[in-house]
Amino acid sequence: MNNTLVIYYSFSGNSKKVAEYVKNKIGADLLELEPKNPFSDNYDEVVDEWQNNDIKRDVEIKPINVDLSKYSKIVLITGTWWYGITPVMKKFLKENNLEGKDVIVAASNAGWLGHCFKDYETLVKGNIKSELDLVFSSIEGERDRMITTTSEVDNWIEKL
Repeated sequence: MNNTLVIYYSFSGNSKKVAEYVKNKIGADLLELEPKNPFSDNYDEVVDEWQNNDIKRDVEIKPINVDLSKYSKIVLITGTWWYGITPVMKKFLKENNLEGKDVIVAASNAGWLGHCFKDYETLVKGNIKSELDLVFSSIEGERDRMITTTSEVDNWIEKL
């Protein structure tokens, strides 16, 4: 039985790309978090609705189909929305206790990490062993190009 679970939410696909890389690299299981009601595909509409991404603000998420008690190691990957972790990841962490598990966390962004790691520290009831700032390009048309190197990701994974 695999004892590592990669949990992610990805709006643009960047966090998903890294989550799949980690899954394949260490043979982990994968759990994609999804909002119960999908966000708009229109970026400007999402900005209008979520630009005040306060840690107390919630969004409903689809039920997860994983027994978290089977895992001793958890990898959390989410994007950065207005300087914090995404509402979907926040909701998951508010509803699920990771106490007693080793956890590594990452936040993908285009250079504006903000308080993502503070959000994780506030919400994760578990042992956060390592953090990774996943930087992607901020250049229009290149936003799926990762600036953070593969070796940085590999070093982060090794801390689990």
